[in-house]
Amino acid sequence: MRKLPAVSSVRVSLNEGLTIVDLKPGNAMTLAELRQIVKNNGFATKEAQVIARGAASSGQSFVVSGTSERLMLQSPPQASGDDWRLAVRAPDQR
Repeated sequence: MRKLPAVSSVRVSLNEGLTIVDLKPGNAMTLAELRQIVKNNGFATKEAQVIARGAASSGQSFVVSGTSERLMLQSPPQASGDDWRLAVRAPDQR
């Protein structure tokens, strides 16, 4: 992940099952792309805590600026300056 142009830094805790990925401002990487990279490396993804710019589309979704990716939320987004803090649902495990 560190080699991806959009990635600023990556921190991993195998004990906690947690990966923290900081993306560069203005990047166009989607959460779906990040989840696929994690999956391709043999790990499952669950819910995600995201800080993004964009707009709440409804109480259950959020559209990210720059990518137009629609994220399905666990709870309403919280404004934080120009950004939003989001709890994103885990992907369907089909």
